[in-house]
Amino acid sequence: MDLERSERNVIEMSNKGLLFAILSAFIYGFNVIVEKYYINYIDSNNILFLMYLGAGLGLYLVHKSIKKKGKNTQNKITKKDIPKVILIVLFELGASFFLIEALKNINASLVSLLSVFEIIATSIVAYLFFKDPIYKNELTAIIIVVIASIILNFDDGAFSGINISSILVIIACICWGFENNLTASISNKEPSLFTSIKCTAVAIMYLIIMIISGNIIFNPLLIIIGFFTYGLGILFYAISTRYLNASKATLVFSLSPIFSIILSVIIYKDILTIPFFISTFLMISAIFIMNKDIINDYSKIKKR
Repeated sequence: MDLERSERNVIEMSNKGLLFAILSAFIYGFNVIVEKYYINYIDSNNILFLMYLGAGLGLYLVHKSIKKKGKNTQNKITKKDIPKVILIVLFELGASFFLIEALKNINASLVSLLSVFEIIATSIVAYLFFKDPIYKNELTAIIIVVIASIILNFDDGAFSGINISSILVIIACICWGFENNLTASISNKEPSLFTSIKCTAVAIMYLIIMIISGNIIFNPLLIIIGFFTYGLGILFYAISTRYLNASKATLVFSLSPIFSIILSVIIYKDILTIPFFISTFLMISAIFIMNKDIINDYSKIKKR
């Protein structure tokens, strides 16, 4: 009975992790919709500044609210955690900087395609620096997601214009690979607080860019949207890593482009293509393969 209860607990934790990771991917998918709407009359850096600002401020208020009500059951961030928090901020800043530089010279399709490397980078960093094993089913799932992403972007001419900017995207993905694993290592330490710190730091970077360019547009709605998309999206990802390792959480998070396309169809009446359906099938299959052991364990318990 104790063994069965333990197995059920593992399955329940994994299910929670999957739920938060899927919610994170879905919420984060709204970013593309928002940017598509505002990009025609607001500078992209300005949009990101306002959205990251909303995420940082909103999550800080969430943290203070939880703390005030005495419902905060998470371990507090200690002095020992500060170096990790600083590294998380620096890697996020680095990723944002390299991605911005890359976007100046290559199209969005290529950036989207190359960003798949984040999944690989997260797994490699987890294996080399955090001693997380890479299981056969997990590796298979990663390969499938990479193939699915290539199919999803292939008919957009994504491979045109490959240059040094493509390498910058890869570097950004490596930064996210480290950040994802560091986030997982302190995911039980007040995620709303360190996510707020990270988003606020990124907002400050974009604010500096805006000050230099001398063109700042204030839009309260984007600040609110930023809290719900960047803020809750990143927070739910951080929570998911409490139940899943960074590689699995990132793999599920890779569903975000699929959700973005579905939302585009609903809101902008975009037409779905055959590559989209193939990619969706492959990505969903990858999630099932990734969690094959959990599904098998659950089936065994149900038969008892």
